[in-house]
Amino acid sequence: MIKTSSFFKYRGLLTIVPVLMAISLNFQNKAFLREGFTQSVYDTTNFSITIPRGWSHHTEISSGFKIFFLNAPPSDSFSSNLNILTEDMHGLTKAQYIQTSKEQMKKQNFIFDGEGDFQANGIKGSYFSTTFDYQGRKLSLKTFNFIKGGLAYVITGTCLGSQADVYRPIFDKTVASFKVK
Repeated sequence: MIKTSSFFKYRGLLTIVPVLMAISLNFQNKAFLREGFTQSVYDTTNFSITIPRGWSHHTEISSGFKIFFLNAPPSDSFSSNLNILTEDMHGLTKAQYIQTSKEQMKKQNFIFDGEGDFQANGIKGSYFSTTFDYQGRKLSLKTFNFIKGGLAYVITGTCLGSQADVYRPIFDKTVASFKVK
């Protein structure tokens, strides 16, 4: 038989541990934002990008596209990530390409909650942010679009909706390191 005071003591600890973990994650990410980039740089013939400290990376083929992934350490059973996809624009203008992308996302029930201009190492781009329900979880996405030489460089940051305030600044800082060659 569990003593009542011990039961509440342990239950209280179980309640505080997730809060402390969230606070720790928040402090770690804020520390990352304050630090300069001394991390690894992923470099290809088309682009380069700095990899946030502690994040892993890999490349995979999906739906005929070669996609580069940067993954944060898992938190709340989800690994926030950035992915980079390079796509031929098939003669579309930047405005047409982005409009087509948005229309496809709307068909999949993405909800748009912001957009604007963004610059990375001298190349002007744009972004839009969305939310999306996936397998019962609300995801927050920020998609950056850079166009050069008929290619669209699409960089999408994805995190849990509850972690958007923590990860979106990391997405912005990482994407600001992006260089198109």
